[in-house]
Amino acid sequence: MSVRKLASGVLAALALLGGAAMTDAKDPIRMVDPFEFDPDFRWFEPVYDLDLLDMKPEKRAHTGWFATYDRLNLYAGRPDVFKPDTGENRLDGGWGNRYEVGFMLPGEKHGWMFNWTKLNVFAADTVQQERLNRYIPPSDGQQQDTYPPLTQPFGFPVRLSEANNLGSNFRFYNVGETQNVFKYQGYELNKTWRMTPYHYGGIAEPLIGLRYMKLRDINAFNNYTSSIYPPPPPDPVPEPIAEELITQKNITLNDMFGGQIGFRYFKPHDRFVLSTDFRAFFGGNWQSSKFQTITEFTQYDDVGVDAEVTNMASVETPALYSKNSEFYFGYDVRAELSYQVTKMFSVRAGMQAIQIGRGIWRGGEARPGTLGGGEKDQGLFMFGATFGMNFNH
Repeated sequence: MSVRKLASGVLAALALLGGAAMTDAKDPIRMVDPFEFDPDFRWFEPVYDLDLLDMKPEKRAHTGWFATYDRLNLYAGRPDVFKPDTGENRLDGGWGNRYEVGFMLPGEKHGWMFNWTKLNVFAADTVQQERLNRYIPPSDGQQQDTYPPLTQPFGFPVRLSEANNLGSNFRFYNVGETQNVFKYQGYELNKTWRMTPYHYGGIAEPLIGLRYMKLRDINAFNNYTSSIYPPPPPDPVPEPIAEELITQKNITLNDMFGGQIGFRYFKPHDRFVLSTDFRAFFGGNWQSSKFQTITEFTQYDDVGVDAEVTNMASVETPALYSKNSEFYFGYDVRAELSYQVTKMFSVRAGMQAIQIGRGIWRGGEARPGTLGGGEKDQGLFMFGATFGMNFNH
């Protein structure tokens, strides 16, 4: 059933693009020589205010090849999962990047544009639980006792499985649970058209295209137990002297593919250009979830600093998989203000909002006796600031 749905979605999206291309029968789409636009690559040639005042708005619009890069600082909503006190109304910050490359045929007022956006969000409630032997001191120089030879920061050559945590000079576990952890990626391929400038210099560019989005959500909880915690430790400490970390983890994948329609509107004024982008998207989401329990077990020969590790084991339960499919829709809107620095280079800043109204699965499948799962038909809202640069031909 899922294969038929995917095939139907692909055919429908291709039909949309094909129909859009047929609307301009006088000017069929053709292969373009990348040097047909006679690029001079003088991106940093100075530009003067008088040049901009005498330049018509349509001459300020990019032609030929163009590229943009933006750094994203977006805040994202938390998942709707079956566990108390998740703070679902909170937004957690994340960082990402947006790359855009395209070209506009000079004089023909149509072109193509490719967009790649990615964002990582991480929010978790954790505490640092020191390991039973806590601190691994510097080696006395007898490297033959280390296998494989490894020098961590601070110059402590130790066995990899017993090393101090990277960037720290002692050993610990991060114990707690995730609140909002996911990785988002979006890919767009759009056909664009440039309309005739309006009376006050604004220019609109309608677009239609394909959009693929991937969301990898992690919902995890872990629990720590040992021979001496919680304190005070019993006297004598029972054998074996050991600690155990149990982690339950749900990894949920959302593969979303469909079409989108929208427009871009921009208006130059002196060295500034105010622009707005809007896209409405829709399609099918093919979801899958993987659940596992991971147990890390460590034994020591003594209690306290510098105790030797006598035994280590890590056990993973067989993975449990679930799948589902949903219809999704949403929008992507941006507003930016750019400043022309040179002839072909400008800097810009703005804001962006992405909302997937429904069809997202976060939190994984609920399992008896384990951490709770999440709804398979959730929404996701991301909003924040952007800043970057623009290269125009």
